[in-house]
Amino acid sequence: MKVLRTIETFLPYICGPANQAFQISQRLEEEGISSPVFTTYSDISPDLPQSEKIGRVSVHRFKSQLKIMRYIISAGMLSHLKNFDILHSHNYRNFQTDSGFFLRS
Repeated sequence: MKVLRTIETFLPYICGPANQAFQISQRLEEEGISSPVFTTYSDISPDLPQSEKIGRVSVHRFKSQLKIMRYIISAGMLSHLKNFDILHSHNYRNFQTDSGFFLRS
């Protein structure tokens, strides 16, 4: 099983939603359930790697093309929103959540 998690900003930026996403993915990975995180470079250094593991969690960061307040458009993520069983989008009213909802096949 694969549980894909999307969130507009993630570690190392510490905030409630990012910590929640990390803790859920970390615990699912400990149980043998793949739970990668797709995110953007919002609020973090652009020098961080595009892909890395934080603890047991695979993190994939996508560049954004446009930011309107907290609505961060990351079109590069769109082609990767496939091959998962469950999509868990953190927060609401953001591009990552909207994309998962409208593009899920």
